[in-house]
Amino acid sequence: MPKLNTYNSYAKINLFLHILNKREDGYHNLQTWFTFVDLKDEITFKFNDSNSITVTSNITISSKEDNLIYKAIRLFQREYKVANVGVDVYINKNIPMGAGLGGGSSNAAVTLVAMRDNYKPEIKNTDMLHLATKLGADVPIFLYGKSAWAEGIGEMLYHKDFKETYALLIKPNIHISTKEFFVSKELTKHTALLSKNSKLNRSIMNNSFEQVFFALYPEFKDYINTLDKSITMTGTGSCFYLLSDDKSYLEKLATKIDKSLDKWLVKTLNYVY
Repeated sequence: MPKLNTYNSYAKINLFLHILNKREDGYHNLQTWFTFVDLKDEITFKFNDSNSITVTSNITISSKEDNLIYKAIRLFQREYKVANVGVDVYINKNIPMGAGLGGGSSNAAVTLVAMRDNYKPEIKNTDMLHLATKLGADVPIFLYGKSAWAEGIGEMLYHKDFKETYALLIKPNIHISTKEFFVSKELTKHTALLSKNSKLNRSIMNNSFEQVFFALYPEFKDYINTLDKSITMTGTGSCFYLLSDDKSYLEKLATKIDKSLDKWLVKTLNYVY
């Protein structure tokens, strides 16, 4: 009988994101502080004996071979020499794509966990971090599963809790690719190194990619500043967020947001595993 399992695949936000320098391998060293939010996709894995893989969703997704879920399945299969993999995957997508919330990376990490649970239950999440890095710079944090300070390209993780609170996510209908962000002349690539013991405050709570986005869309900067000057960009996408312990304030602010923008009122999470 097929084995059916459904997993939650949570989004993340970057409490700050600083680019430090460019590496010889073409990647960039960074510093960031990841935490999670309770906006999530649900992924159902139906393991069977078909020796075939299907990936479907409630929305249009990339072709199977380009999909991170499919790549994670094949990578796990090769790494752990699983002879026959039969699985039908269904993704109920709620995390917007290209938003900087890590939806695709989260899906890939959850897929590694599902594969482990079905084929190699003796393996720990930390044993698969090297696989996560091969799938993408943001995948390790989702496999790590707890709020963390990150360095390197995002794969060097140091557990660092963040006081759980509320966040209002705001996303314009704008897409900029990660490559566009990194090649922009507006990007500051030499931010000063911070101590891992740093407290979160407005002096560090910024995103190196904000100035790239605002150079292209200055009218959006003006707009969000009229809402609240503490609104900050997350990741390398188009989503912005505002933290507050005052849920009612965020609820009221959400009613003022232009209807052309997507928005979610969420709670931050320190742990997803």
